[in-house]
Amino acid sequence: MAKLGTTTVTKKGGVAGKLVGGGIVLVLLIIVLANLFNFADTDANKIGLHYGGGVVEDKKFKSIIPPGATNKLIGPGDTVYSYPIDQRSYIIGGAGADTDNADEVTVVSKDNVRLGVRVQVYFTLNREQAVLQSFHERIGLKTEAYEDHGWNDMLQSYFRPQIDRALAAVGTNYNWAELYNNEAKKSAFQTAAAKEFTRLLPAAVGGDYFCGPSYTGNNACGELSFTIQKPNPLDKGIIDGLEAKQRAELAKQAQEQKNQQVNVELQSVKQQVAMLGSNGYLLKTAIESGKIQFMVIPQNGNVSIPVPTPTAPTPR
Repeated sequence: MAKLGTTTVTKKGGVAGKLVGGGIVLVLLIIVLANLFNFADTDANKIGLHYGGGVVEDKKFKSIIPPGATNKLIGPGDTVYSYPIDQRSYIIGGAGADTDNADEVTVVSKDNVRLGVRVQVYFTLNREQAVLQSFHERIGLKTEAYEDHGWNDMLQSYFRPQIDRALAAVGTNYNWAELYNNEAKKSAFQTAAAKEFTRLLPAAVGGDYFCGPSYTGNNACGELSFTIQKPNPLDKGIIDGLEAKQRAELAKQAQEQKNQQVNVELQSVKQQVAMLGSNGYLLKTAIESGKIQFMVIPQNGNVSIPVPTPTAPTPR
């Protein structure tokens, strides 16, 4: 009777298949965990607004992420919008400020002269939770101010029109020459413009979203820093005319001083003539000028006076 043999079958790639399958499972697990656990970071000069965004909850405000936070656990699908908390600026006339094409605010003076004005505004963002949330939902989302390009667009859209309006409102109270070369008038103009700007800006943006440059989040909000440079007439010929007028005035003053000096000298001459007589004054003047020389001869002294020898005429 024949004995049947036993056959053993080996499955090739069994271990490799298990490894590949396990790797796929691990990747899927990581993806699932990444969606279940979301982390947020903020820079030291940024503050974050945490908004929900999951499939089972509304996209509403959840919390503030403080500056410098690391690996802050947030929900799946949540979003953090970051805004700057350090001092910021909006400058008109910065880039290319020394060129004829520099950006300036145009102001018409009381005497109808068009002036170019360069402005600097320094400020910080209000960090009070309710105020910051309102800023984000009213302004930030619309302009994407949480991004650098959006922040710049926001300033251009909201700051610039109010600066233009503020300067235009107060500029008509001053003549151009007062703003150009009168420091007291320029200071008053700047103060009035700053007051008008701080009134217009909250009304335009819908709240007190901006504080002074010294605001830290733990002190009073304070007023924005608003400064202007010396307004200059856009027509350069006006400045040339003013300088010519000033030169003429200086020349006139110099001539008046000379005339006063001549009058003083004339009065002195009249007094000396009255005291010495006409001949006496002429003799005194001749002696002082060196045209007449004299010698003091001591009493009983012998003096030899040299007599010039006449020169014989040259025969012809």
